Amino acid sequence: MTNLPKPKYTWRQTWENHPKHFSGYDGSRLIAAIHWYHMGWWNWHMCWNRSKGSSKWKRPNGQADSARAAALEAEACYDAVLRCEWPGMVPEDLQYMLDQEEWMRNRP
Repeated sequence: MTNLPKPKYTWRQTWENHPKHFSGYDGSRLIAAIHWYHMGWWNWHMCWNRSKGSSKWKRPNGQADSARAAALEAEACYDAVLRCEWPGMVPEDLQYMLDQEEWMRNRP
């Protein structure tokens, strides 16, 4: 058993036939994904980063030794993005993402 804290967001298996691939959600918002890499580690990537300026950010992904550690790293990245503190972000990036999300929710 790990001594790491429990993830604060909801994580569930992404696909029924892929038991080592999980998606993380903040409510209905898809925020991140983690999956087992056959070389012996877990990859993570934060998904909620569709912004015009995101190509200037530090890459929102990484590797970890366990699924829980990967989930926590992805959550930390997402939380930093929400605070507009992820390296390379500017306030306009966050506002663009929020505006795009609202537009997607309200489109016909």
